[in-house]
Amino acid sequence: MIVTIGLLIILNGLTGWIWGAEVKAFDSPFPNETWEIGGVAISKLDVGVFIVCLLTVLALWAFFRFTTLGLVMRAVANNPTSSRLVGVRVGWMLALGWGLAAVLGAVAGMMAAPSLFLDPTMMLVVLIYAFAAAVLGGIDSPVGAVVGGLTLGVLINLLGAYVDFIGSELRLPTALAVLLIVLLIRPQGLFGHVAVRRV
Repeated sequence: MIVTIGLLIILNGLTGWIWGAEVKAFDSPFPNETWEIGGVAISKLDVGVFIVCLLTVLALWAFFRFTTLGLVMRAVANNPTSSRLVGVRVGWMLALGWGLAAVLGAVAGMMAAPSLFLDPTMMLVVLIYAFAAAVLGGIDSPVGAVVGGLTLGVLINLLGAYVDFIGSELRLPTALAVLLIVLLIRPQGLFGHVAVRRV
């Protein structure tokens, strides 16, 4: 994970060096309007992003639970040696997994770009929040990642709104503090399992 973050920083720097780091606007796929419900303004963009995220999570769950290809990819992730022994092309499955991750990253970028604007480093903060959410929920639990993301998002926004010294400036350090506390108290996360290896 640390190597991945390091590569991301290097690639972001190369992107800015080659094509420039000018911040550009990105059109939203959803209307930039709000609904007024009970005196509360709800952004159509936020609702659209939430629905896309929910549909993506459900599609991934169905893919890895009910399709042969998804089950094979899970088997390769859990035990590549045994998968190779039963005839699975492990290299192809790993390449497919990276391709699927790239597609999901592109969808995430399209959803985040209207709010963050296009910039070589626009997803770095999102990555840190996502990593903190995954660790909070359990790095090996898809359900935990979703619950951890929602819990962390609500917690950070409530702390930013109601705790004066946090505000909007210290939300990212607060997420990192939550990450540190979880790693110290329960390293496997809320829904993760402790791996026990008997020798």
